[in-house]
Amino acid sequence: MAVPTAALLREYLGESYQESDEELIKLYVETHQFYRRLQREVKKKDLMYEYTNKAGATNLVKNPLSIELTKTVQTLNNLLKSLGLTPAQRKKISNEDDDDFDDF
Repeated sequence: MAVPTAALLREYLGESYQESDEELIKLYVETHQFYRRLQREVKKKDLMYEYTNKAGATNLVKNPLSIELTKTVQTLNNLLKSLGLTPAQRKKISNEDDDDFDDF
């Protein structure tokens, strides 16, 4: 997977790029760096931990980093939506560009 850069995101946006997109692009790149860091840390650790509560009972709980990783993925997806770069949005744009010639 290619590491996203501001230049790459601007290229993906193409003609729809606006200067006001810069803050979202910056947030996406920074959040993606955080995502990659979390991903490396989660790979090093177990996904489930034993946790002993105040009553002395031991239970398995999710690794807190895996929960943060999921939240970060959602944030990245929301930023892509804000920029109009999700696959569904790109498909919608490409369908709008089609003319009705084939239906003739």
